[in-house]
Amino acid sequence: MDSAPATQDAPQRAKPAADWICVAASRNILVVDDNDRHLDILTTILTSVGHDVENCGSGAEAIRRLDSRRFDVVVLDLVMPEISGLVVATQMRAGQLNLRTPIIACTANVAIARRQLDEVSGITAIIGKPIDTASLILAVARAPVRQRKQGYSIRF
Repeated sequence: MDSAPATQDAPQRAKPAADWICVAASRNILVVDDNDRHLDILTTILTSVGHDVENCGSGAEAIRRLDSRRFDVVVLDLVMPEISGLVVATQMRAGQLNLRTPIIACTANVAIARRQLDEVSGITAIIGKPIDTASLILAVARAPVRQRKQGYSIRF
């Protein structure tokens, strides 16, 4: 069966985010969420546009990783059992390795998050759940590039 050529009147199909969003530079991102499905969604979105993503499912694990490795951006769920995202963000700012790493907070209640996070420095964006693909990708792209100490090479 031959298909007719597309006309200008034919509706255009939406393209996947990876096809229409260009990432200027790959970033090393830690994604933290206690919900496995959300963790998979966030990881898939960010890897689809070329970022290197490490993920973990608890605030305690996030603190351990943040104390042992530098990240360019942290995407952080705020509502988690045992250790909340707010505690993780506060402890990040008290440490050395990720003291200035930008944080993108994810939450179902953006209004409450804005009030809670006023005291935490380095929150570059708050993304609502359910996650909007374009908003997440743009928030990561707009996050300031973390200043690296002398002696470290910049990865392109």
